[in-house]
Amino acid sequence: MKIIDLGKTDYIEALRLQEELFDKMIKNPDIEGTVFITEHYPVYTLGKTTEEKHLLDIPDHVPVYPVERGGSVTFHGEGQLIVYPVLSLKNKKVSVKNFVWTLEEIMIKTLSDFGIKGYRREKLRGVFTEKGKIGFVGVKISRFVSYHGFSLNVNVDKDFFNRIIPCGITDTPVCNMSDFLPEIKIEDVKSSLIKNIKKAF
Repeated sequence: MKIIDLGKTDYIEALRLQEELFDKMIKNPDIEGTVFITEHYPVYTLGKTTEEKHLLDIPDHVPVYPVERGGSVTFHGEGQLIVYPVLSLKNKKVSVKNFVWTLEEIMIKTLSDFGIKGYRREKLRGVFTEKGKIGFVGVKISRFVSYHGFSLNVNVDKDFFNRIIPCGITDTPVCNMSDFLPEIKIEDVKSSLIKNIKKAF
């Protein structure tokens, strides 16, 4: 498994990289998997369960893309780390349910590295803290090959989230790691995240 740091990218650029590798791995699951890490320029993505009422006041200048992953609408932007594992679950000998659990666990362990307690909520995907939802999961799996992935808020502009109902959840605000640690640096979080990805896979 390779880990590639793409730096900051447009959403479509990263999606094309995933789709190209995904298509190759569907044909040949023995191809080495890759985990892409990036920050996106501002973008909203609409998962399969998005409803019109989840879209409140999206700015005209921010792109909006319907995508194949599970879940509802979310926002991606600078100050948020996004991780796209394009992996063969068969090769990793992991079930779909355990794969999603593992993605959440990577975020929980990364938060723990900075003294922040993250946890799951029953029947909901993602990672939560006492101050709100901080980690988001939305994957697409076909023939046991995954793409899309998860995102972790470090110091993203939360105003973008106020313009939607993130993940369709109405009773929980969105938060950042910087709400707990104002001086946190995204490069430090990225190093922790990579360490925990390597341990998990």
